Amino acid sequence: MIRKDFHPLFFKDIYRIEEHILSVTDDFAAASRRLDEIDALIAAIRDNPLSGTRMPHPLEGCLVRRGGRDNKIRIVFRPLLSRNVVRYGLVSFGGQNWSALAENRL
Repeated sequence: MIRKDFHPLFFKDIYRIEEHILSVTDDFAAASRRLDEIDALIAAIRDNPLSGTRMPHPLEGCLVRRGGRDNKIRIVFRPLLSRNVVRYGLVSFGGQNWSALAENRL
């Protein structure tokens, strides 16, 4: 089984996404649905860790997957299959500049 390794700021990303949705919509159900979409995307990556858009230098070896409603969620990750690990670097939502953040995390 493939293990999950999360960058320490990954869960802060999720918290910020939740805060953003609540600040814009004030809808706890909407925020909860997005969190469920993030969980589903993490599971999909675990099940197929070589699927995604390959990243160019300086993120060579990393992939990005989009998911959720309207594909607004992005997860940048690095599959380390020789060690049975997928390292999750960041999760972003909407128009967030995720590529700049990813360089410092993976």
